[in-house]
Amino acid sequence: MSLWWTQVERPVFSPRPLDEQWDVVIIGGGFSGLWCAYHLITADPHLKIAVLDQARVGSGASGRNGGWVSALYPAPDEKLLEHFPQEAIKSLHVHLRKSIDDIGAFVKDEGIECGYHKGGTLVVARNAGQSQRLQNHLEEGSQWLDAQQTHERIGMTGALGAAYSPDCAVINPAALVVGLACVLEDRGVSIFENTLAAFASNNRVHVGGREIRTLSVVRATEAYHPNSREQIPIYSLMIATQPLPTKLFDEIGLHNRETFADGSFLVNYAQRTADNRLAIGGRGAPYTWGSRRHDEREADETIHRKLRDLAKEWFPILGNYEFTHAWGGAVGITRDWSPYVRWNGSYGEMGGYAGDGVTLSYLAAATMADLIAKRTTSRTRLPFVQWQNPLWEFEPLRWFAVNAVIRLSGIADKEEKITHKSSLIMKALAPIIGK
Repeated sequence: MSLWWTQVERPVFSPRPLDEQWDVVIIGGGFSGLWCAYHLITADPHLKIAVLDQARVGSGASGRNGGWVSALYPAPDEKLLEHFPQEAIKSLHVHLRKSIDDIGAFVKDEGIECGYHKGGTLVVARNAGQSQRLQNHLEEGSQWLDAQQTHERIGMTGALGAAYSPDCAVINPAALVVGLACVLEDRGVSIFENTLAAFASNNRVHVGGREIRTLSVVRATEAYHPNSREQIPIYSLMIATQPLPTKLFDEIGLHNRETFADGSFLVNYAQRTADNRLAIGGRGAPYTWGSRRHDEREADETIHRKLRDLAKEWFPILGNYEFTHAWGGAVGITRDWSPYVRWNGSYGEMGGYAGDGVTLSYLAAATMADLIAKRTTSRTRLPFVQWQNPLWEFEPLRWFAVNAVIRLSGIADKEEKITHKSSLIMKALAPIIGK
């Protein structure tokens, strides 16, 4: 079970009757749907808004992720420049950085206890190939730390240096999603859990065989939009240690609760939690034929074991402590790794965050609220607005290609470790995978 949910008490919601007339019905009770309701009701407290979730609020990736409130964007600037001017890309990054602080202000103002702390993020190079690659791709606002400077922040074995950015905070995501939902109910938003919605067309939604009356519909289901070529579910798994003695962090570091990862291609991410655990996540679970999402992929013991081994490789002292939690979840990835916010006047959809959704969902939802209210803002000119992603290939090509890239990512990591240079394998794959 997710560590985050063991630390949160689930609320019971009391919505209005579902057969009322609604201004907006939002499908999906994760961060995207809830933030959309928040931005709408903040701008117009008189709106009648219903949020429908087929399970419980935050039961998907929103309550199970790594808890990074980051300024990361899945599509690289080089790809964005093929379609958008530099000014639009700069505006995107400004909005992402501002969204981190906006979330922090919301948490403080509403008194939500979710462990929010903005300590920045570290990506650590553990071989010369990673060091070369990370230094060649430093993002704006980031700085390169040499080995000594890195060690002052984190005691990861083999660290040669690190890219540090101040633009990241940590949270317990389940606590934030529950706190957000409670704020919305207090403001008059009706939240319906265990309510499976089916679409008809545009502003028509069916629940339990009956049509719900609404002026507008927003689909915010992300990876839970199944069996589609529009986006595929990729699994991110996590582990967590027992609460660690405070003195142990004299060796581990992370005194400012920086989020951290090593510089490998096979994605990993970690944080020091508010109760002094290390929560560590990573990819590697295989893609399932037909873009089907399967719960068993979220509990892949092989990946969980690899994550525990990685944690002890980073910090050998962890061999003396227990790993108490293991869980996982699916994230939605589009063919070009680009998020989207689309609105046609009565129907909208957003997603494709590729694992960077805690902050990006806040910004995407604010943009969707602008579009619904017919407001022209700096957000409505961002690159993801009305973006049409290419479709993924048909099976079996999709199955072979996605799983091959997952495997090749691990091989590319070994290549960099051996050659001490940036991976030629990943350089060759970049045009194919859109990264």
